[in-house]
Amino acid sequence: MELKEELELLNEESSIAEIQKYIKAMKKARKFDGVTIEREMMLFLEELGELAKAIRKKTKGHLDITKEYKANVEEELADCFIYLLSIANMNDVDMFKAFKDKERINCNRVWKKDNK
Repeated sequence: MELKEELELLNEESSIAEIQKYIKAMKKARKFDGVTIEREMMLFLEELGELAKAIRKKTKGHLDITKEYKANVEEELADCFIYLLSIANMNDVDMFKAFKDKERINCNRVWKKDNK
């Protein structure tokens, strides 16, 4: 099955595991499956920076007030999501299980409001 066909099988009801499986196939199809974990992490951090910049621009935190900024938070979030799940795959982490396990721990924590 071609990658585009696999992508079209994903929908709002798709599980995180299904998306992780697609990302594994996508990386192989695009010949990114040989990337080291260190490089993948650096690429992820770059995408996080792009997301931060898009959010700053969207919230009018411009550095140059004469320039028209175009911020695409949605695309940057998608890029971060892709890299995050890719890193999970590279570490054999089931993200749904990891989320549930971590949130069970968090549910038992006592949280206080940040007064900043």
